[in-house]
Amino acid sequence: MTGFVGRVLRGGEPDREVLEGAERATLMVVDDPLRQYSSFFLRLLAATVIATAGVAADSSTTIIGAMLVAPLMSPMLGVALAAVRGRWRAVARCACLCLLGMALVVACSAALTALIPVAVDMSTNSQVLARTSPRLVDLVIALAAGFMASLASMRRDIPDAVPGVAISASIVPPLCITGAGLYEGAPEAAMGSLLLFVSNFVAIQVMGSLVYLLMGLGARERTPEGRRVRTAWYAAVAVCAVAVCALLIGASAGVLREAERERRVQDVTSTWLAAFDGDWRVTGLEAEGDDLYVQVAGSGEVPDARALARRLRDEGVDFDEVALSVVEEHRSSAPAKDPGPPAG
Repeated sequence: MTGFVGRVLRGGEPDREVLEGAERATLMVVDDPLRQYSSFFLRLLAATVIATAGVAADSSTTIIGAMLVAPLMSPMLGVALAAVRGRWRAVARCACLCLLGMALVVACSAALTALIPVAVDMSTNSQVLARTSPRLVDLVIALAAGFMASLASMRRDIPDAVPGVAISASIVPPLCITGAGLYEGAPEAAMGSLLLFVSNFVAIQVMGSLVYLLMGLGARERTPEGRRVRTAWYAAVAVCAVAVCALLIGASAGVLREAERERRVQDVTSTWLAAFDGDWRVTGLEAEGDDLYVQVAGSGEVPDARALARRLRDEGVDFDEVALSVVEEHRSSAPAKDPGPPAG
């Protein structure tokens, strides 16, 4: 059964030329250091500049461009491939490249954030908000991206999947947000985006190792040293995967609880407004911790924030502070203009 799965994943019999190309592309094998390292670091610097500028400009298009340029996926796959093949020196080299690349991106993004004449608002920037609260679904996306990336590295017939993998995997942009968050004094945003990066790294290791093993690449390295390398790395990845899953499950549960609380606030507020003499409706609602901000619009008897706070408390939804913004809409009561006698 495993042999059949391996043939399906490989698309046929093993291709030595494809394997050698994958080893060079993932930096598992470095036979031309100047060319391979310069390509990696120059592309990484360019991706960092583009992604940081995209975050500052709140531009998703610019960040997608940075994802297509970023090469950090290569040594991540190299770690998984080297571990499967039992090459501990290659594992160490690719892992060091990943760590060095991470540090470089975070440091450069922090420096660029200081130089760019546009302040990055960590609380309202949509690119920041999309990457600072990772959920369990982000891990599912990362697993699919890791599967496709490892498969594409061994299949010369599916190169068109590579751009999609680069866009779906959250690698360089979260690190840029980590650097920007550290500079802007927003440690929670920085840690949230770093968790997103770590979850993607772990997912790529899980799926990369699984795909390469099923392809039969590990069966070629049966030395005791190779087995020890694989066992140690798989154990480390398993521990990290459990820790990441626990963190993401907790974060997802928190998001669901917050969404349920906001829905409850919406229902209670709408019911409360219906009892007023007038036509009022909720036009905005935002809960930040124990503070609630509500905006209503309409006409008639003006609602009061203290009365809303009491109503919410009676319904079991308690906030330390409730702020109510009222937008009065005045309707014209002038009679309709007489169109006059019909023509003709």
